[in-house]
Amino acid sequence: MKKLWIILITILFVSSITFAQDLILEKNPEEIIVFSGDSMFYQRETWKVELQAGENIYSWGKPISLNEEEVFIQVEGGVLLSTINDSSSQNTIISIYTDQPTTGMIHLTFPLQYLRLNYLYQFFWKPDEVAPEGRLLIDIMNQNQEAIRNTVFVIADQRLILNLEPFETKRLLVEEFQTIDAEKISRYNPSYFHDTNIHFFWDLLLPDALLFPGKAEYFEKSSAGVVFLGENYLSGETPQLRAEVGESTDVIVEEKIEKQEKLNQIFNNEGKEVLYDTREKKTYRVANRGTEKKKIEGVVPLQAGYELISHSVPLNRTEMNQISFILELEAQQEINVSIEVSGKNLTSGFVFQ
Repeated sequence: MKKLWIILITILFVSSITFAQDLILEKNPEEIIVFSGDSMFYQRETWKVELQAGENIYSWGKPISLNEEEVFIQVEGGVLLSTINDSSSQNTIISIYTDQPTTGMIHLTFPLQYLRLNYLYQFFWKPDEVAPEGRLLIDIMNQNQEAIRNTVFVIADQRLILNLEPFETKRLLVEEFQTIDAEKISRYNPSYFHDTNIHFFWDLLLPDALLFPGKAEYFEKSSAGVVFLGENYLSGETPQLRAEVGESTDVIVEEKIEKQEKLNQIFNNEGKEVLYDTREKKTYRVANRGTEKKKIEGVVPLQAGYELISHSVPLNRTEMNQISFILELEAQQEINVSIEVSGKNLTSGFVFQ
């Protein structure tokens, strides 16, 4: 790993620029950090310096593999005037101005290409718990020929001191956490799943500080052991997580078209029907045959140009041509849902698909 060095450049006979002297007070330990939502490692180095009144100029021995635009520089105690890449030495010239002598800090952050990172979430839900336990783990791979010794890694606000041999991979537990919100829900949506099965989901809300792109695994945990239910991949862009973990075999949803009538039909000169309205009714029989209370969502696809006439349960408009209803049924409870609509100015088909 390239070592960061900063020296004061002596520029004689220019009164506005500080003269050469040992102004580097302290170099803090190097840190390797990961920002929320990112999967790349960044090295952050901090230098404590004694700034003199006027312009202070420093030279940083930038790693050769880095481009100038990849380096993020912050200063404390003064104003960053400019950064210039010295093509003759591959160094970066840093100019800082301050009105009066003071202690300052220089922070440099840049990506590390030789480290690779994979995130792994694991969720364990016990039958009697209202939410699953979460764990965030990481796999760190050193793809460099040099070892990493006693380096501070900052991941999800956790500080870890690690050693990595060349081409070594380590799995670490970063944090154990509770989800902010969680529910189990069975979904019936033939138009999306292309079947009439009842798909079982865990809907979870994660802490914002733990959002990273990675793989997630789901387990059911009980006194009899741990059962793996499924896996998916998280984008790291939203705290809302919807995970399909199986099928609800004890939930029944049966749908039936009760009525589809055409009204106000208009025909062209050839006697072909070109425009009409409809009156339609659809019913759903929803039953919970299990031993526990169940939350069930039914999704109803519709053709554009419809108006709701009546419905026996509250409805949600989830998309332009889609509505849904959500029921909470006790064990062995059954309910019938009816929805009546009218189609306006249709040219083909009916509102209910």
